[in-house]
Formats: sequence, structure tokens, C-alpha cells
Amino acid sequence: FSLDSDSWEWDIASIQMKTIPEDVVRLLASGITMLPAQTQRVLMLLSCIGSVCAESTLSLFINDTDLHWNETTKVTTSREEDISSSLEVAIGEGLLNKEGSSYSFAHDQIQSVAYSLIPTYQRNQVHLQIGYLILKNKPSNDRGNIFFIATNQLNRGKLAMDEGMKELAANLNLKAGHEATSLSAFEDSSVYFAAGISLLCNDCWNKSNELSIQLHSSYAEVEFCNGRFDEVGRVTKIILQKAKSLQDRLRAYSTLIKTLGAQKQSRNAIEISLSVLGDLEEPVQYTSREDLVKTLHIFTKMDNSQFLRLKKMDDNTKGVVMKLLHTLSFHCFFSESKYLPFALNRMLELTLSHGVCKESCSAFATISFMLCGLHGDQTGSSRAGELALLLLDISHAKEYESNVRNFVSTTQSWTDPLRLTIKRKFSSYEIGMQTGAIDDAMYSAAGCCYYQFFCGIELPILEKDCRRFIKQMSEYKQTLAKDRVTILLQVALNLMGKSNNPLDLTSETMVQSQYIEECPKQMKCGFYILSSWLAYLFGEYELASSAVSSRMEVEKNTNKKIEWCGMTLFYDCLIYLAVEKRDQKRFASDISGKTKMCGFYPRALMKKLVDYAPLNNQHRLLLIEAEVASLEGEHDIAIEKYDSAIAAAEVIGFLHEQAIGNERAGDFFLAHGSIKRATRYYGHAIDLYRRWGAQAKVNHLCKQVPI
Repeated sequence: FSLDSDSWEWDIASIQMKTIPEDVVRLLASGITMLPAQTQRVLMLLSCIGSVCAESTLSLFINDTDLHWNETTKVTTSREEDISSSLEVAIGEGLLNKEGSSYSFAHDQIQSVAYSLIPTYQRNQVHLQIGYLILKNKPSNDRGNIFFIATNQLNRGKLAMDEGMKELAANLNLKAGHEATSLSAFEDSSVYFAAGISLLCNDCWNKSNELSIQLHSSYAEVEFCNGRFDEVGRVTKIILQKAKSLQDRLRAYSTLIKTLGAQKQSRNAIEISLSVLGDLEEPVQYTSREDLVKTLHIFTKMDNSQFLRLKKMDDNTKGVVMKLLHTLSFHCFFSESKYLPFALNRMLELTLSHGVCKESCSAFATISFMLCGLHGDQTGSSRAGELALLLLDISHAKEYESNVRNFVSTTQSWTDPLRLTIKRKFSSYEIGMQTGAIDDAMYSAAGCCYYQFFCGIELPILEKDCRRFIKQMSEYKQTLAKDRVTILLQVALNLMGKSNNPLDLTSETMVQSQYIEECPKQMKCGFYILSSWLAYLFGEYELASSAVSSRMEVEKNTNKKIEWCGMTLFYDCLIYLAVEKRDQKRFASDISGKTKMCGFYPRALMKKLVDYAPLNNQHRLLLIEAEVASLEGEHDIAIEKYDSAIAAAEVIGFLHEQAIGNERAGDFFLAHGSIKRATRYYGHAIDLYRRWGAQAKVNHLCKQVPI
């Protein structure tokens, strides 16, 4: 008690660290019951809302809620000035605080004590009244917060509801769940949908079939977002057993398929997708990549105005087929399924014959990704990406925006500055998290990390981002995306000197042999690419060459080669030229693996890369040309090319490739007996590797060169 303020003052920090003894609780209760009846009533009603209540919300129910807590005391309605004075009394007694336009209990225990004074038998009815009054009186422009409070109150009054009220409350929970989902509050969404399900009657699948389908399907979808896959399995099983028609089961199938895919069960996901397509009388047939390109060209020949004149799809069944084909195509890509061209081609055919829908933009985006690169159709790929973004804008397909922007950003990375791709990937990640497209968000996050690595972002920053995303991927149980980032993190740790062997991708984050055994072929190719880069950086050229050969063997059975905006080709060239230079033998395997040729490297493809994006690739071509000139004895040309490559890498800010250029120039001068000039280039390389954060490479280079 403060003599200065003549009131009780609460040391909140100290109180929160302690459990309040039972006798203090009784003292608080006794103190509250000594207050005027109207003040007691206000405190009890406030306690029903929680620890904090806005004045505007309080005004919606405080005057009309019926509450009596003993035989002699009953206060039902009051004038506003009575309410105001009662609040002032509570504030004066140190029980409430007022901050701005909100009232809050001075401590959670005070709220608990105030709530305990409401007779147990009245509590459900009081909550029900409060919820009803808030709904009745809330402003028409309420954006959700007051509606959430009302729904919560109704849920707490569940035991006082009749059957009609329960159905009304179940519908309100369905609405609240969707509102919470739109705000990315997936945990809250789950609570509302579960509450709605709990309000359904025993015979709900007959009496309220549509409401039952909506609540159960929405609950399964949001639990997928929350990463609770066991619960998804339980709820989808109920839907598949109870739903009366295939149409009613489709959302459950879609969620189940996504869940299986997230758990690395892509083949099961594909089998269910094909089975449901069969139930929808949708023919599944062999389609080649050439068939897909042929169908795509029908669209790419259209200008924007022609494309926008395509009708909108109005066949609900075909709309469902498009959703299934979208899901099928996603899982086919990672499982190297032969059905990928079929799924994408059929989506284009349905778009032509039945009109465009939200899934159409996803089809164009996926095709854009599939066809981009040196070995694809870059022109068709770029146009498909443009059409995907065009459709995205006019169809308002928020649920596919993360997916579309992620795929199209990869296509754009072939022509636009790579650092811009990092921003696009991160934006796609944020959109996915906001819209509930968690799987797309996690793949976008993985892409963001990889492009940071491609751009030579400092490795400590990369490590921090990788760990952050891996933690999030673990929480949402997105194992495929997590595995992709895990191997990249291990590469970064090896370069930073945080592993025993910089060439072995085994330590705290992963086991190399287990990873190779378990990962899909597409990701296995990525593993071999990263392994070859590490081996090259640490001068193990034969090991690097072996990793390239292993990758080429695996990628024969994949839907798309991993080219990583030309990075794969660039390092393949460096590796094979390094092998040739070290052995001083005039042979090297053709990058395509088809022929062997003296001093061969794919000059045309490297120049094609520069044509696509000069800023990203000019320094790479110059470095390759310097290495070739060195092999062919054209010393003056080699020196000029090395310096030009280093300068071009500096302009774009790629620390790691600027360092490689300096190291190769140092090798060149050392081989020709110019120790002083070699030392200068090696010194620059060491400084750049250190700035990049690659301490293991710094240590390696210091041991290998005469500085």
C-alpha cells in the first residue's frame, strides 16, 4: 500500500515470478466483495473477456448482461456513468489499469479471482450472453477482432446452448477459422475449426452434411499448415469414410496428397492422385516432353490481348481436375515420375477447351521452370512465365501466388541479376506464409538460401539464414525442403572450417552416406554438384570430376537437369580444365559425356550464358577463356583474361568467384616462375576467401602456396 498515492500498487515483475499463496487469493476475493456491487459486476464481466478489454468492446455488452452472484445482489443494467464510475473505483483500488482506450487487470491473478466470483452454474450462460450481445451490437465495419471475441465467448458458453444455437455457433466458428487463416493465424484457425466440429450433433453427416464437410476439410487444411500430419491423417480418414460423394471428398484427398508429399511419400501421393483422376473419368495417358512443348506453343503464339480473351472455366468438375493435376505435377517433379508431362499438358489442354482458372497460372509457371535453361526452350519458358504472372494478376489466385512467383523467379534468374532473384524468392516465401501455402513457402525459402550462396553472400549470414529456415521447416515438418537446405548448410559449415573434413558432408546437420541413400534423384544431383564444387575449391580435381560423372549418370533419369542459372556448367568447365591442366594431358571428357576431345569445353554454351545475362556471367566466361589460353600456351591472352575476369566479378560483387579468379591467376604465375606476381594474386584470393567467411579455404590455400 502506498501512502503517497493512497492506493495499492503492484510490483508486476516480482509478482509474476512467484505463485500467489492461497491466502492472498482469498484476501483478494474478500477485497473485491467489499467493493460496490456495480464495481464487482464490472470486474466479473471484464474477467470473462480476458486480461485486457478495449473500451469499445466493453460498451457492447456491459449494460445488458444479466449477472447475479448471491441471493441478495443482482445487477443487470446500468447507466454509462455508473459503469464509468465503477471502472474508476477499480482503477483507484489498483485492480485495473487503463492504457489508452483499453482496460487491463493489474495482474492475471486478479482476473482469475474476479472470474471465480461468478457462480459456476452461471458461467456458461454469461459467456453466451456476452457473445450474443457483442455479435448483435458490433459495428458493421468490424474487421474481425470483435467478431473473434464474440465467437470465443460463444464457445465458452457451449454447455448452455440448445441444438439450434450450436449449429449457429458452428457456422460462426467456420467463418472465424477462415478469417484467422486469411490473417495467417493458423493456430487460431485450428482452434476455431475444432470448436466448430465439437458443436456438431452426433448425426451431423446427415443433418448438416455441408457444414460438416466444410469444418472437417478446413480443419485438415490448416493442420497441414501447422505441420500436425497425424491429425491431418485422422481427420481426412473421417471425411473419406463419412462424405456422401466424391465431390465432398476431394478437398480431403488434396490435403492428404500434400501431406504424403511433405513426408517424402511422393509415390503414394501420385498413386492417390491418379486413382481420384480415374474416379473423375479423367484419362491418364503417356505424354512426351515434345507433346507438352507443342501444346505450350499454341499459347505462346498468342499476344496478351488474345490470351486474355480466353473464357473462364465454369465446369466445376474440370476445376477439381485442375486442382488434382496441379498437386500431381508438384509431386511428379520430385519423384522423377513419367506422369509430369501428362499432368502439365492436360492442364494446358483443359485451359484451351474449358477456359482458364486459378490453377492455369500454376501450370504455366511450372512449365516455365521446366523449360528454362541451356538445355530447354528459354524463349518458350520466358513466355510461359509471362503468361503465368499475367493470369495471376487477373485471377487473384492468392493461394497459388507463392508457387507461381517461386517458379517464375527461377526462370527470370537466367536473364536478370542474381541478387534480384534472392529478393523474389524471399517475397515468395513471405506470400506463402501469409496465404497458408506452407509447402511453397518452404521451397521458396530453400531457393532464397541457394541464390545467396550463388551470389557469394558472406557464409556466416548464409549459415544464420539456413538455420532459421531449417528450424521453421522442422516445425512445419516440410522434410524435402529441409533436406535441401541442410546440405547447403553443411557445405557452408565445411567452407567455414566447422567440420573435421571439408570434403565430407557429414557432421552436426547430416550424414553424407544416409543422405545419398534416401534423397530423391533430383536432390541427389544437387548433392553431387555441391560435392564437386567443394572438391574443386580444395584442389581435389579427380574427386570433383568423379562427382560430375556421378551426377550425369543420375540425371539421365530425372525430369530436369539442375543447371542453377549456369552455375553447374561453369564449375563443370573449371573442373575439367583443372584436371587437364594438372595432368598436362591433352584430353578431357566432354561435358555432355558423349565424346573426348583435346582441350574441349562447351564454348557455345558459355557464350549463350553471357547472351542471357552478361552481368551474371561475363566474368565466368572470361575465367574459362583464361584457363583455356593458359593450357594452349597463349600467355598474354591468359593474363589479360584473368585480370578481366577478376575485375568483372568485383563489379557484380561475387566475392567467391573473384577469389577463384585470383587463385587461378596465382596458379598461372606460379607455374611460370613469377613468384612475386603469384604471391600478389594469392594474397588477394586469401583476403577475399576470408571476407567470404571460408576459413577452411583460407587455411588450405595458406598451406599450399609460397606466401
